[in-house]
Amino acid sequence: MAISAKLYVNGDDCFLAWRTPPIAGCLGFAVYRTLKPADGRPEQQGFIVNRTGFEGDANPPHSFKPSDKWPFQRYTWTDHGVSEGDVVTYRIVPVKGTPIDPAPDESMAVTVGPVKATAQAKGKSWAYFNRGTLMSQFMAHELGDKVVDLAFLNQMKKSLQKDDSRLRNFLSGELGARLLTLLDDAAAKGHHLYAALYELDDDVLIARLVALKKRAHVLLSNGSKKKKGEDGNARAAAALDGVIDLSRRMLWSKGLGHNKFVVFARRPNEPFAVWTGSTNWATTGLCTQANNGIYIEHTGLAKLYFDQYKRLKADDASFGDALVNSNSTPKDAVPVAGVKRRVWFTRTRGGADMADAAELINGAKKAILFLMFEPGSGGLLPVIQARLSSAAATYDPTLYVQGVVNSLKPGGQAGAVVDAKIEVVGRGGNKPFDLRIIQPDGIRNNLASWAREVTRREFMIGSGGVIGHAIVHSKIIVIDPLSSPVVITGSHNFSANASAQNDENFLVIRGDTELAQRYCVNIMNVYQHYRWRQYLIECEARGIDPWQGLKKSGHWQDKMSASRKSELDFWVGP
Repeated sequence: MAISAKLYVNGDDCFLAWRTPPIAGCLGFAVYRTLKPADGRPEQQGFIVNRTGFEGDANPPHSFKPSDKWPFQRYTWTDHGVSEGDVVTYRIVPVKGTPIDPAPDESMAVTVGPVKATAQAKGKSWAYFNRGTLMSQFMAHELGDKVVDLAFLNQMKKSLQKDDSRLRNFLSGELGARLLTLLDDAAAKGHHLYAALYELDDDVLIARLVALKKRAHVLLSNGSKKKKGEDGNARAAAALDGVIDLSRRMLWSKGLGHNKFVVFARRPNEPFAVWTGSTNWATTGLCTQANNGIYIEHTGLAKLYFDQYKRLKADDASFGDALVNSNSTPKDAVPVAGVKRRVWFTRTRGGADMADAAELINGAKKAILFLMFEPGSGGLLPVIQARLSSAAATYDPTLYVQGVVNSLKPGGQAGAVVDAKIEVVGRGGNKPFDLRIIQPDGIRNNLASWAREVTRREFMIGSGGVIGHAIVHSKIIVIDPLSSPVVITGSHNFSANASAQNDENFLVIRGDTELAQRYCVNIMNVYQHYRWRQYLIECEARGIDPWQGLKKSGHWQDKMSASRKSELDFWVGP
């Protein structure tokens, strides 16, 4: 009886998926990892740990055992224990026997790898992510009851502003490390940078801009604000005024100057690379939100962003015809090695940017995966939902769709689920399909070996927002990643407002399977993290006793939902 398995990577996570028919007496699966560290340390070998024990046993919060003792009763797993450049191999082994005396069956094991964990994709492009999804468990472990201690939280937030902060380095991850490296390299090599930024309040990043002096050309918006007419970037502007080449784009009630892009140039007006994505230049953006960044060395693409920087600077916050007319047509870079890159800037006329993205979504043949923040009701989320609605012309019952939507609209119910259960009618009879879109939250109570976490409400209200909101702030859509890949990412929230009112950008990249898979690993990481927590919220709301640990027999294999089957069909194959 063979086990089929596949492995997908980015720069700091590995996503494993496997499948097999039910195995008699199987308690779950152990995952053995061989890791060759990029930094030259000795090779590491051993079973990955599981943090969930068998039901009915004494499993205190934060406890764990290697997976040959506490096996995984599932068919996918994301390994967070790798770093950029590490080479990893995994062996997936069924575990039989009893919970007291579990026994891995090596005769049925399957090996995947070796593979290098790296942010780099095809050509000179890199996708980076931080560790914002780990905030809830971190806060539970580190803070406990101090989550409502405002003095303590203020002290912690202040520590995140320090360049040598262990916590900052951990939470900002490869994304934060790479951004600092790019800025340090620019300073050391005498390069210029041209940036259009929505928020700037991080002391470490401000110091890097100061080091560039007049070679830093920054177009800074008024940022997010608590009160009408308040300049959210006043402190940064005061520190940078007269030191760098600083310009302000104060849109106020006209819209948001929501870009977060940086163009790197070897000499003035000679761009060679661009950084964009969802990450605001704020400590919260780096550390307490789930965000992404993409860096691409491509002269033509960098020039497209550089020209937009100049258009924005010349516009003087008026959204004049020259700017909006230019924004209303796509900007295509010269393809390299079969990879096509298109940029949309906003605001546009008639939602031209949204129409182009919708056409790509409606052309999906196999899968759509996504992360969204505040997409609204008139954006791209309904376009994705229509692909699974039998009443829509774009309906496809075979399409694999998974994503996470974060909404912070006033009056919304924290942790509310949007689960569209579509009954599919076609050849072969009725087939249910779940479009599972969830909102992030934390675990509200101790459960099995899981500790109670800081909930979204506590981040937003109980702590007064001091430490920031543990939210999914990424904006990513990936279409057909394993066949005809399309990646859409940038500052754009995929909303009608982003298209019609704001300064935004999104980048469409076609033909880069490696890049698409790196984004998919991140999306699956975020999805699995929050889907588990959402299940617990659902159980609480319905008065159902949630799952309390690993089953003590092989019967956990008896049921496989249609949605789980479609997941494994996609990642591993039918």
